[in-house]
Amino acid sequence: VARLLEQWGPERVAVGIDARDGLVCTAGWEKNSGLDALDFARQMEKLGVRHLIFTDIDTDGTLSGPAFSRLEQLQGAVGCHITASGGVSCREDLRQLKEMGLYGAIVGKAWYAGSIDLKLAVEEAGEG
Repeated sequence: VARLLEQWGPERVAVGIDARDGLVCTAGWEKNSGLDALDFARQMEKLGVRHLIFTDIDTDGTLSGPAFSRLEQLQGAVGCHITASGGVSCREDLRQLKEMGLYGAIVGKAWYAGSIDLKLAVEEAGEG
């Protein structure tokens, strides 16, 4: 990560953190690394990472809403821009994430399922 940051700069590098029950998972979510996601995020921030993409594995693809409490914990642990991934089901979820001050959100299944009008969601989100 340090080499990538040096080569591309911190504005062009985002580090993904995929977590289940607060622990980082790897290898397509198959292996529990044993690393606490918040500790890992702090390590990345110390290296100079400014952008994190946090995927809560338990909510990803479920349309059950994002892991708001875990995202709040992550916000409290680091000063990085955080993009939420996993569980977004409707525009209200996006509004809540925006109100929390998150940098962005990844919308996948909600768009495919037709529960979010992407054009309208982008218009509502605005630039900041």
